[in-house]
Formats: sequence, C-alpha cells, structure tokens
Amino acid sequence: MATHYRILDEMDGDLMRLLLEYHRLINIPAKHQLLFDSDYGQDVYLVESGILKARKLNLQGDEIVIALMGPGALIGDLAMLSPKPLRTADVVSLTPTTLLKLRHGVVGEAFEGSSMFVRGIALLQAQRICSLGERLMLMNDDAMTRLLATLVELARLNGPEDDPCQPIPAISQQEIAVIAGLSRGTASTLINKLRANGTLEETDHGLRFGKLAPLQRRGLLAESIPTPIRA
Repeated sequence: MATHYRILDEMDGDLMRLLLEYHRLINIPAKHQLLFDSDYGQDVYLVESGILKARKLNLQGDEIVIALMGPGALIGDLAMLSPKPLRTADVVSLTPTTLLKLRHGVVGEAFEGSSMFVRGIALLQAQRICSLGERLMLMNDDAMTRLLATLVELARLNGPEDDPCQPIPAISQQEIAVIAGLSRGTASTLINKLRANGTLEETDHGLRFGKLAPLQRRGLLAESIPTPIRA
C-alpha cells in the first residue's frame, strides 16, 4: 500500500509559515460531515490529528469510500483548483479530528506564486490517483485481503507516524465493513478470526497488529517492516 502523502513535507520553512499564517483551529467530533458533495465552497483544511473519509453515494444510496485521510492531509483543494468551486465528495470524520482551516487568500497566493507549492499539489494529486487505483484493485480481492488492507490503513493513519503497528482506531465494525466494501457480518467474522489466530491483539489502546506476515504475504506491506515486539 502507498505511503500517505503529507503536503507540508514538500514545503520549505518560509512557505510553510505563509500557508499556516493566521489559520483557524477547528475541532470536530467523530461522524461530523465537514464537506458535502456538490456544495459550493473553497475552504481548504489541513488535518492535524484524526481520520476522515471521502465518500460518494451511488444511485441506490449506498456509500462508497474513495479515500481515507489522516494527519498531514489536505482537504478541499480540488474545489480551489476547479473552474467552479464545487465539492467533489462528502468528507466525514471517523474519529475526533483537529483541522487547520487555511486562509483562502494565502492558499491562492501560494498557488499563483510558488512553484514549490504547485509541485506539492501535483504530487498530492498523483498520490491520490495511485491510492484510488489500489482501492479499485482491492475490490476484486477476497474479503480477508480487503479487510486487512482497511485495518492496516486505519492503523497507519492513527497517529503522527506512518506505522502499521499503531493501534487501530476505535470505530464501529459497521464502519470498517463499509470502508472495506463488505457486509457487517463478514467483517465481524473475519475480525474474530484475526483475533483468534493472533494477527490482531488487544492492547490498552485498542486492537493492533500482532503479526505483520499476513499483510506482507498479500502485498499490503513491505517485507522489510519488522513484526511488532509485544510488551
């Protein structure tokens, strides 16, 4: 699975200070809808902590998750880049989330005057396309692979480090099932199986991966990442 791209990693100190100048700090609870598909809006947000999902609803009203976003992610930039400032998806928080609302004028100034910022936006879009391609390919895989891919992505997003050994956030099994494209019953059965065979283990901070080999065998994780050491 691709490493999640953090746009500020591409910025030098001066540009980062410009983008963050006079930002507004926003705290939202879990299950809060930040953006609505097809709404007008050009506000841009930077995720400081927490996890959100971007989703679309099909004609039958079923939810399809197209991306997960965590610390360092930029939200709302597509409307800023489009001829019409329309949102392209719903964005909903999965956990309590802290966002930095960036000043629209400053973001526009950076886009117009900084080749470094334009390059960062281009890299962000490329990473999104790669991640969406991976997500589409996973929909053809078996249920266990889809569940494992979802759980490891949630773990990697659940903190400041891109680490699969971080605890998996405490979200409902129904939510996990929707992200993985599974039924609630299937997701629950597979999670219980992963607990029983030691792939998932309980900690004081929630479930985490006790074994990484099942992820590595399915190509969901690099072989070089060591298995976590139990305390």
